Amino acid sequence: MHLEFSYKKEEVLHALRYHFLQRGEIKVLRNTLFALLAFALAGYAFNIVTIGALVGIAAMVLLIVAAFWFMLPVSIYNKAATFKDNIYLKYSEEGITISTRTNEQQRLLSWHTFTQVVEAKNFFFLYRGKKNFFLVPTSAFETEAEQKEFGRLAKDNIN
Repeated sequence: MHLEFSYKKEEVLHALRYHFLQRGEIKVLRNTLFALLAFALAGYAFNIVTIGALVGIAAMVLLIVAAFWFMLPVSIYNKAATFKDNIYLKYSEEGITISTRTNEQQRLLSWHTFTQVVEAKNFFFLYRGKKNFFLVPTSAFETEAEQKEFGRLAKDNIN
């Protein structure tokens, strides 16, 4: 089968946020920040923490959350030329072939090249490691049957 698509910036940013929030170290950081904020609120309620310290901790938490929610996805999006190009993708039982308008060189990537497939609401994440992945938007498929077939192929052939 053959797909041709361009990425939509807001969908890619959402996908990048999803990817980051699924990472174990980000989950630990997020839980630590919220625990710190909860302890600061409890300390303020029991007159252990001053209002200045509470505001400072809350501002720090908001700054870190904003960095992970806005700045990190936007910086990755801006650095990756792939997100701004037209993608041509062919898929079969053997694997997928990806090319772009700027790089017309085609190379078959076996399904075994990928380590994991994650199906989210708007994308398929085809991971080649813990941090390296290729996004296939579900909106690129003409029918839901094609989308399900791609998902089946990916899940059956990726470990």
